Amino acid sequence: MKPEEFNSKDYLPHGYYPWPNLISPHAEQMGKDMDGWIDNDYTFLTEEQREKYKKMRLHICTARMWPDLTYEQSIPCNRFMLQYVAFDDQVENSSLEEIQQLRIRCTAILKGDQPRPEENAIYQHMALIRDEFRALMPEIWFERFVYYFYQSVRYGIELEYPYKIAQRPPSLTLFKTIREYSVLMRPYLIFGEIESGLVLPGHIFEHIVVQKIISHLTLVIAWQNDIHSLPKEMAKGTEVFNLVFVLQQQYNLSLEDACTEAFRIHNEEMRELLALHTEYREFGEYQEHVDKFFYYAGVGIQGVNTFYLQTERYLHGGVGFAWPGEGRTANIQSNGC
Repeated sequence: MKPEEFNSKDYLPHGYYPWPNLISPHAEQMGKDMDGWIDNDYTFLTEEQREKYKKMRLHICTARMWPDLTYEQSIPCNRFMLQYVAFDDQVENSSLEEIQQLRIRCTAILKGDQPRPEENAIYQHMALIRDEFRALMPEIWFERFVYYFYQSVRYGIELEYPYKIAQRPPSLTLFKTIREYSVLMRPYLIFGEIESGLVLPGHIFEHIVVQKIISHLTLVIAWQNDIHSLPKEMAKGTEVFNLVFVLQQQYNLSLEDACTEAFRIHNEEMRELLALHTEYREFGEYQEHVDKFFYYAGVGIQGVNTFYLQTERYLHGGVGFAWPGEGRTANIQSNGC
């Protein structure tokens, strides 16, 4: 198989997962909101980058992953969708020290610091996300959100860094460990609790079965993302943090065989996830909480898959991606001027 012949829908078509494929009735307004943020607030980006983000239609990802949110509830989720994606994209050329400083500053803002006037939308919107979520959700939920944000950057983006610089993938075993965090999905997984109104209490959230379910959920989305993002990452030519590339490197596989194996790994992750949820039903009065958590995470998996099939973000040749410009690595850290 030639790279240009790869099509992710041959592996993960519409409706592939065993959950409903839904969309928020507020999707149109969510799109208007996000376009306004991009045009008016994300001015540290170039005009070309801003247009790319608008064409990605990231609000549709929000609308499909969490379709039962009220409009008020959707605002911080949609705001975080844009902020988190832009954060991840625009640190591509940053040094490890710059990424660490971004993580420290954003975490500090989530914990109560106020952004300085000269700081750009990454920071200004982080403060808005903090205030909007705190108005909607109990403190135990918000503390988990902050920790998952910190954890995903600290043990995801930052641990990827040396391998990306060396353009050499880690072993499959280590890759799987880091990828669980670098897919940046953990903060999103608890958004389903906003929809259900059922926040897992501490002793349930920390239960080993719930934590294993979260691990499986995260990895299903990681392998899903690696399949859908492959056209963009093949275009870059220097990307190493994709399951397909790791399999090619470790087992000397062709592109087609590596894609087949990546799909098998994805499906095995799904089987283990579904089996674990089905078998362990010992949460007593909190079983409904766990079931709702699982259901809404599943709707999210189905929803993001549909988004991937519709967005321009991962087009062949990388033409739909908002690549950070050379020499602009520090822009995300300031006002972009």
